[in-house]
Amino acid sequence: MGLALEGIRVIDLTQFQQGPCATLLLADMGAEVIKVEARGIGDPGRRFGPFGPGGTSAYFEANNRNKKSMTVDTRTDKGKEIVYRLVKKADVFAQNFRPGVAERLGFGYEALSRLNPGIVYLTGSAFGLKGPMGKKPGYDAVGQAMSGMMGLIWTPEGLAPTSLGFSVSDQSGAFLLGFGAMVALFERERTGRGQEVDVSLLGSTMALVGWTFQGQITPGGGGMRFQVPRARVTRVRGSEAGITSSHFTKDGKPLLLILNGRELQVKSYKAMGLENLIADPRFEGWDGIKANLNTLLTTIDERIRTKDREEWLRLFDEGEAIAAPIHSCPEAAAHPQVVANEYVTEIDHPKEGRMKVLGLPVKMHRTPGRIGVAPELGAHTDEILSSVAEYTAEEIADMRKQQVI
Repeated sequence: MGLALEGIRVIDLTQFQQGPCATLLLADMGAEVIKVEARGIGDPGRRFGPFGPGGTSAYFEANNRNKKSMTVDTRTDKGKEIVYRLVKKADVFAQNFRPGVAERLGFGYEALSRLNPGIVYLTGSAFGLKGPMGKKPGYDAVGQAMSGMMGLIWTPEGLAPTSLGFSVSDQSGAFLLGFGAMVALFERERTGRGQEVDVSLLGSTMALVGWTFQGQITPGGGGMRFQVPRARVTRVRGSEAGITSSHFTKDGKPLLLILNGRELQVKSYKAMGLENLIADPRFEGWDGIKANLNTLLTTIDERIRTKDREEWLRLFDEGEAIAAPIHSCPEAAAHPQVVANEYVTEIDHPKEGRMKVLGLPVKMHRTPGRIGVAPELGAHTDEILSSVAEYTAEEIADMRKQQVI
């Protein structure tokens, strides 16, 4: 027996997790997924541990099984030509470059759809393609922080985790991007036309919070009050230390910092005006940071308390370091990036009046979805019985009299 997606060909230029896991879903169901990797370098995920005895990366294996790999230098004209030839014979093209990079490479939707009008084009981003953060790169923990999810999770001691400890935003973004691919392929069967599908870490995580998020932005739902945050430290990429920590700013708002690896640590220390930490032997490598972690975090705590959160976000952005606000759900709903991408929108509810609701996290660029309201109990009974089940008005009335409906 064949697999459901046999005959579907996917050209996969994604890397790390969100994009690769989305195309993995298609590969598992039988699609031919051709993973195009940078010549001599490959997907950076290949270098993420832990590693098996044979040197296999658990991270890369989990996100790329059932795929084919080829290497191409897409910066060259001949490399671009290879991708164009593949696209002409493909059903799906997937990329999760920083927004704008695919277009600069010549692989934007407009360019590829001219080669193949039926191509389903998948875009995975951090924050969505619109709004003030539309072209910024992002991390999983940033999606967790800005979505409102992190602001809902507290330990029994009243401490705020700096993530759930696994890649919730990346994974939920992947699942929804894979879902969007299937919706677009299904629609293409009817029309013969492809379209772009875009999904972000931010919108996906808000959707994952789901009814809890809706409860927080519905009048009477209540917001969460922030308590004292704590740091979470993990070991990543060989001997490098990966630190994700949360701190309170001068205006009492929680801020997430990501100091994964030496390069990002140096940029972060400079952004905070703590250049003296760069050459401090106590904080060199994993062993040094582990032995002196409390000292490091206390130093950062004291420094972060000297400025308001918005000022720190500006400084980290200018220094190309990574910081993010830890939002409550109402704060997330009001953020300009969320508003611009309609991850939260407003509807006229027949009972509640004008109200905010979660929007659609999967953006179908040619056939957008819709936002509606939940039905009243049995509101469509007569309509369904008449139009779908083809009962007469007399039969419906009789069933109601007999208390069948």
